[in-house]
Amino acid sequence: MHNQLMHNQLMQNRLLNFSFACAGVLALSSCATTSLSDPNGRGHGSDLNLYELTGQSATRQVTEADIAAARSGGGRAGSLPPRGARVLLVQSGAHQPDQELQNAFRPYCQPVLWNGRSESSPQEEDGEKRVAASAGRRLRLVAAQQGCSHVIVIFGEIQSDSRNLPTAAVSWLPVVSSIVPSQHSGTRLLAQAIILETASARYTTVTAAPRESSGITTEDGGDNINSRRALKLKAAAYPDLAEKSFRK
Repeated sequence: MHNQLMHNQLMQNRLLNFSFACAGVLALSSCATTSLSDPNGRGHGSDLNLYELTGQSATRQVTEADIAAARSGGGRAGSLPPRGARVLLVQSGAHQPDQELQNAFRPYCQPVLWNGRSESSPQEEDGEKRVAASAGRRLRLVAAQQGCSHVIVIFGEIQSDSRNLPTAAVSWLPVVSSIVPSQHSGTRLLAQAIILETASARYTTVTAAPRESSGITTEDGGDNINSRRALKLKAAAYPDLAEKSFRK
């Protein structure tokens, strides 16, 4: 038994020495950006369109007359709801806000949870002309029906990157894969709230301070570690976002 342990230790030392000898080989790196509602990038989410949400069109030409008209209307951003208000809470790309988001907002408001997945736009009657109802208008209608003063839609993205370490050359070997770190990876979370007034088309935005986390991992554990980091970063960013979303 003692000889076998000595043999295994010798093999590990040789493999480690070999991996560091490969330091001259260029390290590979990769990066990815996913939705806040789809941190693993599996394509399950369907985020709301920001232009639709704010009553604009990405394809419509904006003229100087449009800007002048907006300024003549006072150019005011929408208001923030008071603390304790009843609000429609939506997480873009999710059937309902995740638990971390709910936990962060409940101390500040009475949230009514709603679907944040982008659906095909239903048609609504406008005189004799049929026009597509914008996502913002549909949510404001739901908010009015639910007695909510505002709609709060959470957008965000998770940025992740990984860089192979020289030890990646041997991390696939079963004898050492569990102990040899092969990647340096990092995760960054950005979160923003679009706050719509139910009674008007006005809106405002608030942004949480970016949150980051990084460390050295084995190649096999990278996805799980990034997922755990995302949850940890959400738990840190959401309370900041919630506090900024309401009048004091």
